[in-house]
Amino acid sequence: MSRPTTPLVKDAVATLALGGYTVAVAVGFARVFSGWAFLPDFVLLALVGHGLSFALRRAGVSGWLAIPAQAAVLVWLLGLVYYGDTLTVLVPGGATWDAVDGQLTLVRDQFPTAVAPVLYDVVGWASLSALALVLVIVMSDAFAFRAQARGEALVPGGVLFVFIAALGDDRWRVASTALLVGTGVLAVVALRQLHDRDRSTVLSARRRSTSFAAPVALASALVIALLAGAIGPRIPGAGAEPIYETKGRSGTNLIDNPLVDIRSRLTNLGNVRLFRVNADQEAYWRLITLAAFDGQRFTLPASSLDEVDAPTSGDGTRIRQQVQILALQGDVVPAAADPIQASGTSGTEELRLRQQDDSSTLLAPQDFEPGDVFDIVSVAPDADPATLAAAGVENVPDDIYLELPDNLPDVLYAETERLTAGIASPYERALALQSWFRDPNEFTYSLEVQSGHDANAIESFFQVRAGYCEQFAATFAAMARAAGIPSRVAVGYTPGTQEEAGWFTVIGKNAHAWPELWFDGIGWVAFEPTPGRGAPGAESYTGVPAQQDETGTSGDGGGAADPLPGPDPTAPPTVVQNDTPTPSTTIRPVDPDAPPNTNAPFQSDDPDATGDPVPVDGTDEGGGFPWTSVVVLALVVLAVLAPAAIRHVRRFRSRSHGPREQVTAAWQRARAAAADAGVEGTPAMTPTEWTAATAVVMPVAARPMRSLAEVVDLVSFAPPGQLDIERRGTFGDSLADDCELWATQIGRITTDTLTTSQRVKRYFTDFR
Repeated sequence: MSRPTTPLVKDAVATLALGGYTVAVAVGFARVFSGWAFLPDFVLLALVGHGLSFALRRAGVSGWLAIPAQAAVLVWLLGLVYYGDTLTVLVPGGATWDAVDGQLTLVRDQFPTAVAPVLYDVVGWASLSALALVLVIVMSDAFAFRAQARGEALVPGGVLFVFIAALGDDRWRVASTALLVGTGVLAVVALRQLHDRDRSTVLSARRRSTSFAAPVALASALVIALLAGAIGPRIPGAGAEPIYETKGRSGTNLIDNPLVDIRSRLTNLGNVRLFRVNADQEAYWRLITLAAFDGQRFTLPASSLDEVDAPTSGDGTRIRQQVQILALQGDVVPAAADPIQASGTSGTEELRLRQQDDSSTLLAPQDFEPGDVFDIVSVAPDADPATLAAAGVENVPDDIYLELPDNLPDVLYAETERLTAGIASPYERALALQSWFRDPNEFTYSLEVQSGHDANAIESFFQVRAGYCEQFAATFAAMARAAGIPSRVAVGYTPGTQEEAGWFTVIGKNAHAWPELWFDGIGWVAFEPTPGRGAPGAESYTGVPAQQDETGTSGDGGGAADPLPGPDPTAPPTVVQNDTPTPSTTIRPVDPDAPPNTNAPFQSDDPDATGDPVPVDGTDEGGGFPWTSVVVLALVVLAVLAPAAIRHVRRFRSRSHGPREQVTAAWQRARAAAADAGVEGTPAMTPTEWTAATAVVMPVAARPMRSLAEVVDLVSFAPPGQLDIERRGTFGDSLADDCELWATQIGRITTDTLTTSQRVKRYFTDFR
């Protein structure tokens, strides 16, 4: 250890100024997190990080030890703050790493669709952001106090701030930027006051600065470019596809999974008029039901399509509806459950519809055009509390509706057992689950939770106790299966707003998901666990009145005060009345005795179509370009090449400043190299004394050291005009070039005397 050479007060002021800049960077997270709960934790990291570095500097601990120690303490503190309940005697264990892995997997899965702001309570987002801040603290502190940089020390925090701004919303944009600039100026001033000392003579004991401006700017530009290339295409909305993309490859018609897209419809399309419905009864307008759950998401069971060509009756309450397309994309027709008759027109063309029974999906033969009209008759099952209470669930159509993956969190089973213990009736068990989710003391509705309903997202949902319909519906369905009740998840829309006689206009913010449970002799029955939502016609057995987002167009969806106009409708269609003849084409149900087709995708009409199903998450099965590996490799290469680049830039700058500066830089390099080899010297020693001390430790370096010292003496003491250091040198273009060559020789001789670890240390810490 060596005594610190910087004044205590100036060092403390500079540390506080840099810490204030770090806090300003942390404030920038207000643009990606909901609320300010993150700030105390981030301020704690800044105080501990910069404070510990200050203490280690004042104690004389070398940067070779201090920087890793600072990083280790900050990472431990991060674990204590976010994963404290998994530590064993304050030490991370297997449970800690399992929790970290699960949370980071959740963030990885959510990132492509994440929309700011996110909840800070979701540990994965919080800990990953805190880790980024830890890197900023360690890097900026090392630049400022170990490499004695000034403005360059602000680069790591500035890069993080810009990245946050790219992902965040516009909240606090001006205020946070102004705070960052203000604290940055103060930090630069404080660092200049700390490092700019004693410039009495050209070759006096000058500051040991590292001119980081050009190399740091170059490195930062490379990092930003790499991050932009790797993460830019994954920024929410960068590669957005239509909401309902139903076209697969090679002509095969496939239905994508709309459950994972609900949040973007609720936020990005909140005020867009998608379609309107004229019906004799309000209902949830269902698009699709999802039965298969693999622990990642609810998906479609593989099954074939059936032509809409044979009549059927259907028991229950008939709902006649006429759907007119405004801005809805795709070819999945919204309809009340369960459609038994349907027909459509597009202009003067008659549309022949098809249905996939396993998913209750009604498909048009082509993508929608604004003004397309569909006449549909649906039959809702007659359900009342007494009938449901007496119904069993043993005759489920397929075991897939009871299947659960092995990776679901234990808390799901524990809560299910706690809530349903001692309740014999499946219906009463379902009501117990529904009441728990709708209890305002247990859960709240929030669009600030990111999309996802995999095992990690469900575990996070139990911790945060906030979410929107995707989490409520999927978790309810999984818990129902754990309670022995067959379930599936339906995706569609709430009724919408009644604007004209019989017409309900449906906008993006009406997007919704809800669970449906199977009861023998009745069929699939909708339940509603999502707070603030209620299915029309289901109040008698759910106890939940019909309700939806009634905030108009200024609610969760955001946007203008009035709905964004959809295309002008075509000639108004005839309103479907109860005494109007039913549409001419009906839906033929699948033969119940036919074995299920478990491999076939939704086939198109093209008999030659042979394309494979597209994964429901929209990713290529090949995994895509390995951006993560490329970024990591590039950053490693950058870290290895950066010291050499910095040295090259410094020497170039010294030459550009004139021959005297070139000689000065060469002498400083030579002294530093000699010190690394074990030569004991002080800044007060004369060049001759340095030469003598070097000859004792490194006799081979005595000659170049003596030659360099002679030039230094002449530069320092020769009267002006008597020394021409720009004259042609013995080995270089000038005497100054000779000095640089001698310094290089001394550096190489020093390297030959060092061990491998000492060489590595010198390469990464000596930037002269």
